[in-house]
Amino acid sequence: MTDEGERGSAGVLAVWAAVLVVCVMSAALTLGSAVVARHRAARTADLTALAAAGVMAHGGDGCAAALRLTAAAGGSLLGCEVLPDGSVQLLVALPGSRGMPPARARARAGGGGAAP
Repeated sequence: MTDEGERGSAGVLAVWAAVLVVCVMSAALTLGSAVVARHRAARTADLTALAAAGVMAHGGDGCAAALRLTAAAGGSLLGCEVLPDGSVQLLVALPGSRGMPPARARARAGGGGAAP
């Protein structure tokens, strides 16, 4: 014996529960995508900085090499600075996915000085 005012309330509750599950899953996927993009940017920055330092060790232009390598990875080089100790510091951006902003990462390699 159910009250006529409560008839169909289980269906409405089930719909709201499904909407909540979809929202939580969407948020989790978006967060996961952002974390993956950040790790990819960090990996690209690290590898590019190491390659630029290697080029500089042989007398080449490390920033030009970093620009080429970052472009080959599908990103853009936002900054390249040769520091006084002979190391190179880069700022790399890779395009985000699903409407996310670009993922950025900074890396430093080369030189004989201690990292800050």
